[in-house]
Amino acid sequence: MPKVTILLSHERSGSHLLGEFIGKLRNVEMIDEVGNPHAMNPAKSRESFYAFKHDYIAKNPDLLLRPDATKHNTFVAAYFDHLRSLRPRKEGIVVDIKYSHVHMFENTWWPIFERPFLFKIAEERGIRILHLYRYNVVEATASSMIADIRKIWHSWQNQSDRPLPKSIALRPELLVKKARLLEFQNRWFHSDYIGKCHRMKVTYEQLKAELGVEKSLGKEIARFVGGSLEGSFAPRHQKVTPPLADIVSNWNEVRAVCIAAGLGKYVKVTPAK
Repeated sequence: MPKVTILLSHERSGSHLLGEFIGKLRNVEMIDEVGNPHAMNPAKSRESFYAFKHDYIAKNPDLLLRPDATKHNTFVAAYFDHLRSLRPRKEGIVVDIKYSHVHMFENTWWPIFERPFLFKIAEERGIRILHLYRYNVVEATASSMIADIRKIWHSWQNQSDRPLPKSIALRPELLVKKARLLEFQNRWFHSDYIGKCHRMKVTYEQLKAELGVEKSLGKEIARFVGGSLEGSFAPRHQKVTPPLADIVSNWNEVRAVCIAAGLGKYVKVTPAK
């Protein structure tokens, strides 16, 4: 049976680019966001966490009627075994789970600063964690805010049906609030939550600089998830957010507020795409 790796990441971290790369590896299956019903339709996908939970509870209603830790442990373990059973001939499967979906694997009670159950069971069952995050939390946050305004999140989305704004004003205080929270989450997930799980850390900045060129990063990722590289990698996925200094109309104001809030290291130079 294949070994399981969780691709743990936040929004606007390059997860689709990395997922595209992993999907091209030999003997590895890349499974999309199992906790996102818009990315993976529960009515059509057997991999969907929602679909599995629906069918599991139909057969085991006590999971809802009389929940306890033992039943919940069995349920979550069964889900990952289910994913393995769908791809029995693969060497590895990689499951995309975002920070915002980690809570779905919790029992009925979870103090929010305790280690999430997902990582406890990953440690117990040898599930690996490929942790992808964006070091520059200001760029990540601004990119997310811009995508929400433009309604364009991926380069393959149809952009010809309506004109896109050439400049966007962002709320500096909101950006700072969100960037600080993301900075905290990145640190908390990697240093406290993942714990002793077999892990590999990759940043968006590394992907951008090294993936698809003659660097060791692609080989290291392939080795970690149990696959092998074959040929070169030419990604379909391209960045859609222009440089922040070009699209953010009040960039100087945003930059000044970030510096005043202690986020100056993320805005020292002109932001890249």
